[in-house]
Amino acid sequence: MTTFVVIESITPNQSLVFSAQQGPQGIGGATGPTGPSGPVGATGPTGASGATGVTGATGPTGATGATGPTGVGATGATGPTGVTGATGPTGSTGPTGVGATGATGPTGVTGATGPTGADSTVAGPTGPTGPAGATGPTGPTGAASTVPGPTGATGPTGVGATGATGPTGVTGATGATGVAGYTVLSGAVDPTTQGVNGDFYINTATNRIFGPKAAGTWPAGVNLVGPTGATGPVGATGATGPTGTTGGVGATGATGPAGATGATGPTGATGPTGATGVGNIAGFNTQTGTTYTLVAGDLSDIVTLNNAAAITLTVPPSVFSANDQIHIVQYGAGQVTFAQGAGVTILSAGATTTAPKLRTNKSAATVICTASNTFLIVGDIV
Repeated sequence: MTTFVVIESITPNQSLVFSAQQGPQGIGGATGPTGPSGPVGATGPTGASGATGVTGATGPTGATGATGPTGVGATGATGPTGVTGATGPTGSTGPTGVGATGATGPTGVTGATGPTGADSTVAGPTGPTGPAGATGPTGPTGAASTVPGPTGATGPTGVGATGATGPTGVTGATGATGVAGYTVLSGAVDPTTQGVNGDFYINTATNRIFGPKAAGTWPAGVNLVGPTGATGPVGATGATGPTGTTGGVGATGATGPAGATGATGPTGATGPTGATGVGNIAGFNTQTGTTYTLVAGDLSDIVTLNNAAAITLTVPPSVFSANDQIHIVQYGAGQVTFAQGAGVTILSAGATTTAPKLRTNKSAATVICTASNTFLIVGDIV
């Protein structure tokens, strides 16, 4: 598209014309407000158009010559538009012409939209932080606490006179001498002559229990400590770190530096430690009834059963885990029979495998959980 600048000369019917080809269209700016229309100037007479010659290669734009006088007569037909030549350098702007402003010409055809610019690689500024959201509704009340609250302070002691001390009662008759008690002895070696008949003895070095002593002789000991738990599996080996890349070959053909060695992968996690075997005896649980069911608190205890009548000891389900042990001792004439709880399996060398009995007064046995709800009973059983 060619732009023409016309400067009216002081000489009548003379004008200067400068032209320059328009550069590529930039991105369109926002349209400004339309200014007020100036007064319409008088239209000068149009000169006759000459025939358009063949357009040669456009050379550098020279100075524009003075416009010849406008011819008089009817306007000839407009010749065809010549081929647009290459854009020459922009000439300097001439002086502003003097005279009234001519009428505004018609708006030219809008040029084609220029190509879209490449996406920016620079991140735009972060927008301001939005206002805080409204507070959400209150959640439902949590379940009641299962931990008891603190105990309240003790109330004050009541006020009042202390009653008189009553008379001393008559002294009762002396009771019969009780049966001599028995003792659980211990030491770092097996027993030989220690203790009396009916006593028990624990070798603290080997964790074996002996007893009860009978006729001045100690029976063979029974292990109190379970076998060591199985070693946990070895953790998986960590992945080997990536090998560094080989350096590039130099321009002179020399070998580039070797790539850095990749970091060694992390060591795999250590497998879980096997369960620790049961330690020393935790304590005693004395029972005097004709029935008793083992409880979790009997783990590693010695449970003594003492009654003149027969006694049933029940091994319950879902209470003990593999490697748990409970030690049972019969005190008195009532023979102890082991019974299976619902879903429990008892294994033993007794006459009835699933319901062994302690042999006699002071006989002892150990109940060993070998798997879920499966128990092995070893000791002085029949």
